[in-house]
Amino acid sequence: MNYQTEFALHTLMYVSRMAAEGDFDTPHQLGLRNDQIEKILALSTQEIHEMAMTTKARYMRILFDADALDTAMMVCGRRIRQRELIIQLLTAGASLPVMRTLFGLTSADTASYRKYLNLPKADGRPFIPSEAEQVKIWELWKATDQEPIGIAERLLHVHRETQIKISAIWPLIQTWFASDLDGRC
Repeated sequence: MNYQTEFALHTLMYVSRMAAEGDFDTPHQLGLRNDQIEKILALSTQEIHEMAMTTKARYMRILFDADALDTAMMVCGRRIRQRELIIQLLTAGASLPVMRTLFGLTSADTASYRKYLNLPKADGRPFIPSEAEQVKIWELWKATDQEPIGIAERLLHVHRETQIKISAIWPLIQTWFASDLDGRC
């Protein structure tokens, strides 16, 4: 079976299934008329296989909307990066309030990620860093002011440099920059 035959087979099976479920809009969007949809719907699986083998007639082609594909790839890239940040933050000790503020995650979302990552439940109240640690956190945070990175990346940077859990860094950052944090990750 060549790629055209394979593509035709899967598309015809898809059209048949959509029509059988009452979805005629999808086959219409693929360029099929009502009479063609009805004929495909009436075919058995064996007949659909036979029809797919006749793809040398070139009755099917696929075209991508390049702009829409670029947009979809960009959105997908953002989602992948966001998921990576969520995993890194939780692994670095981020708490529910951090995840809620930066990503809008609920407690159920956060619990699901924690379970997936095999992380223990939240620790409760975070420890308060010493004055020396607070100064170090401040210096590291301020050092990233000119960097084109978001709050999530800055939190991870401070955590990596200090080994202090993000759940302990976050309350300090909130106190220092409360009005500037909402929704910017």
